[in-house]
Amino acid sequence: MEMTIAGITAGVLTLFDLDRTFYVPASAGGRARLAFWWWGFILVNGLLAVGLYVSLATVEPFKGMEPIVRGLVIGIGYLALIRVKFTTFNFGGQDVPFGLEALYDAARGFVYKRINRIAKVARTTETLAYAAAHPLPALISEAKLSVDNDQVMNSDAKREAKAWIVKLVQDTVTTDEEKKVALATFILSGYQAQ
Repeated sequence: MEMTIAGITAGVLTLFDLDRTFYVPASAGGRARLAFWWWGFILVNGLLAVGLYVSLATVEPFKGMEPIVRGLVIGIGYLALIRVKFTTFNFGGQDVPFGLEALYDAARGFVYKRINRIAKVARTTETLAYAAAHPLPALISEAKLSVDNDQVMNSDAKREAKAWIVKLVQDTVTTDEEKKVALATFILSGYQAQ
């Protein structure tokens, strides 16, 4: 049971990282490939945390902990452990990290690149369709309303977002179509194009 808690803890924290990093529209194509990379990465992290649990459960100070606490500590500790950098070597004028962090970052980059490819196509398709379906004045109003109704943004972030909308709308170099796409992107994903 406790090893399951370690795996679930590492998996949930990995899910939070993926969710914070990627916006993937519900209508994304390639759902099977996306699910493979997304849930596969979560599963691998969970299984590695279970392996760490098996290795550490009988070692002090873990041995004396309550089983549930031990599972949580090892699940969280797994993610801390993989970010450990033992040392840094200077190779070809660049600092190259050595440790679990470098291996984990390489694996994460490999998975994230594949997820991003799928998500990018879906975001582009969704954004272009949304921009084409709405006139510019409606997109401007919706973007402002989106900012006003966002309960996660603080007042400074709201002020900055509204200033970005005004700057975009008043920009004489950007075409109306480009403005529509930028506003649709903002409405759908919260990303402010520069």
